[in-house]
Amino acid sequence: MVLTIPENGRPTSKGPWFTLKEGSKYTLVFPFRVANNIVSGLRYSNTIWKTGIKVYSRKQMLGTFSPQAEPYNHVMFEESIPSGMLVRDSYSVKSKFVDDDNNCYLENNYTFDIRKNWL
Repeated sequence: MVLTIPENGRPTSKGPWFTLKEGSKYTLVFPFRVANNIVSGLRYSNTIWKTGIKVYSRKQMLGTFSPQAEPYNHVMFEESIPSGMLVRDSYSVKSKFVDDDNNCYLENNYTFDIRKNWL
């Protein structure tokens, strides 16, 4: 599944942005360009809430990137969606990309569902 970030950083629909099948594996890939200045110490943070309770948080250093014409492609490690009756629900997420100078390049809030089946 390929998701594009909406222009305003938020999905246009009020429902979940996407649905994940429990127990499936996924890998996040971030394609991005650096145009003018070096981006030093770019970090990715991701926090997931279920009914207002934080259930998952991850922070990862992506690195330092210099301007170039070709896009960078950062591939995260493979993870699994939890499974079981207790994890089937809707979740809200806040993702951020911040550098060492606390410049926020993208902050994205969205929701997703975990279901037993795709339908």
